[in-house]
Amino acid sequence: MDIVVAGGGIAGLAAGTALARAGIGVTVVERAPVLGAVGSGLVLAPNGIAALDAISPALGAAVRAAGHVAAPGEGRPWLNPAGEVLSVDPIGELEGRWGTPQVSVRRSALQAALLAAARAAGVTVRTGARVSGHVDHGDVVEVRFDDGRTLAAAALLGADGVHSVVRERLLGDGPPRYCGYTSVRGEAVAPAGLPYGFVAAGGGTHLFAASIGPGRLYWAAKLDAAPGVWPAKASSAARAELLGLLGGWDSRVVGVVRGGGALVVTDVLDRDPVPRWSFGRVTLLGDAAHPMSPAVGQGASLALEDAVVLAECLRREADVPAALATYSEVRAPRAAAVVGRSRSGRTVVADDVDEFAELYAWRPLLLGGKS
Repeated sequence: MDIVVAGGGIAGLAAGTALARAGIGVTVVERAPVLGAVGSGLVLAPNGIAALDAISPALGAAVRAAGHVAAPGEGRPWLNPAGEVLSVDPIGELEGRWGTPQVSVRRSALQAALLAAARAAGVTVRTGARVSGHVDHGDVVEVRFDDGRTLAAAALLGADGVHSVVRERLLGDGPPRYCGYTSVRGEAVAPAGLPYGFVAAGGGTHLFAASIGPGRLYWAAKLDAAPGVWPAKASSAARAELLGLLGGWDSRVVGVVRGGGALVVTDVLDRDPVPRWSFGRVTLLGDAAHPMSPAVGQGASLALEDAVVLAECLRREADVPAALATYSEVRAPRAAAVVGRSRSGRTVVADDVDEFAELYAWRPLLLGGKS
């Protein structure tokens, strides 16, 4: 009897691959009809790359090859609106200190690598199927789909995102919390002199950009706004309004935003941490368990950590509810700490490694510690 994973995003595919490689049967169900290109870009911190390597060295290598690996000596400058360099974040030093690098990558490329790894590991991936509910019978969990079908499973893993149906049935804690700002994201040609991206801030506007390969950047703007305002705008209107906010800024920064291509506009949401995610044969991971703002760049990395620890718990413990309970006990405190960091509003940079060492120093399979 397979374990069913609700959600075919980063958390769901990573968990499916980790479980299958541990010898556990897995079916991942995804409501989208096709697992295609989604989102813009993201940064995987050293702990996220360590988790990928733990799932599969080949998967870690594939993601490195698909994105941009911060090399020794590489830095990401912090600019004021005039383009003056205020400081440089030495991101190329991270691998030497923590053993794995920072990697920035298109979200679609990460998803493609995870999907290929899942299929290679023997995971069954079903698209166009939305989990609408479940009943835990004690010895089996009955997973229900919105078309009326049901599937008996050894466990149900809710990896169905910030608006998780599985979470609502488990915790009933209502909608996520709006963090007070919107993220506008896109992709552009890297401007001269800024091949690895930059951070620029001023006048209440914050813009982050990172390399996703030779000559290409993904960028994300943080904009204070009432919920729903920016997501309601057409892509062209959102770009025009953002460019208006950047009037008088350094031409290289403005040029990144002016570059073509569709924008991704989302309100940023999180949730108050909870001490328990597992109930019987059902648990949560990724954004379904611990959605957070992008301030510390840990959302995807923590989802990958979840996958590693969850698979290890189920590999070690034949009693599924006991294994899921251990997973929750191990992961919830770490996730709560990182959500707290993300709410602080302070962006983590490489120079902060002493203060923020708990983010990067994570290593997999330390079930007695802070995995």
